[in-house]
Amino acid sequence: MLRVIYNPVAGPKIVAKIDRVRTLLSGQGIPFELFKTSGPGDATLLAREAAHGGAETVIAVGGDGTVNETANGLAGSSTRLLVVPHGTGNVFADEVGLPGTVEGCLALLSGGKTIEIPLARANGRYFVLLASAGFDAEVVERMGHRGKNVLGIGAYFLAGARHLLRRHPTLWLEFPDRERMEVQSVIVSRGRKYGCGVTIAPEGNLSATSFQVVALRKTGRWAIVRFGLDALRGKHAASPSVLVREATALFVRCSIPSAAQVDGDYLGPLPVRFEMTDKTLRIVVPRESRP
Repeated sequence: MLRVIYNPVAGPKIVAKIDRVRTLLSGQGIPFELFKTSGPGDATLLAREAAHGGAETVIAVGGDGTVNETANGLAGSSTRLLVVPHGTGNVFADEVGLPGTVEGCLALLSGGKTIEIPLARANGRYFVLLASAGFDAEVVERMGHRGKNVLGIGAYFLAGARHLLRRHPTLWLEFPDRERMEVQSVIVSRGRKYGCGVTIAPEGNLSATSFQVVALRKTGRWAIVRFGLDALRGKHAASPSVLVREATALFVRCSIPSAAQVDGDYLGPLPVRFEMTDKTLRIVVPRESRP
């Protein structure tokens, strides 16, 4: 039995996509049950229930936030996660090379491969792709679900442009070897992708037992603008203002209120501890996908 979990507010046309999923699974005679989320945390509970019930696969239909919640429910279980992307950023789909159609994604049930990836954690919450603290996370906190549903990825750029006018706090990073440094913003990436086609961490690898730390060391709003432009051109990693380092843990604090996010969803205020864990997630990807 498959369980399909979907976010009913994951952008426009979600109803049509769910109808397509239902039609295709029914047409192939595949038994499934369909559940929609009604609020934060629902996908985690539904996925955990499915795993405890022995479900072979959970299909998550939604954006990266839905993927994150579902992954938190499946962490450490033998139940596989198959994603049908529908949302604002869909970084997961870009990272693993998911097909652009419902038909293509569902075909992976028999034609794809299953890989097992280690999960990272931020203050007790697992994340699959990336997390951040500082400017990026504060933008995520402020843009809200309504803006994402109406404007899509444009909501992020609009919220970011507005947030540039605010005061930007300094963050303190502490690595496992006790090295400390002052930065303006930090992204912790398990994979390579960030969104909008940007490769934020060229050495990122979902199968690795570490993550990539990408930190902006220079302060000021123009440093943020420059970082963003360089990232769009794939040149940020070569900048002397940017630190790129592999790590297995990172502690981030701030003297004034700031924020953290995981997989595009607001996590909470700082401080935050990012760390690799021994929990794994089984995901279904195309056979040609690089982990």
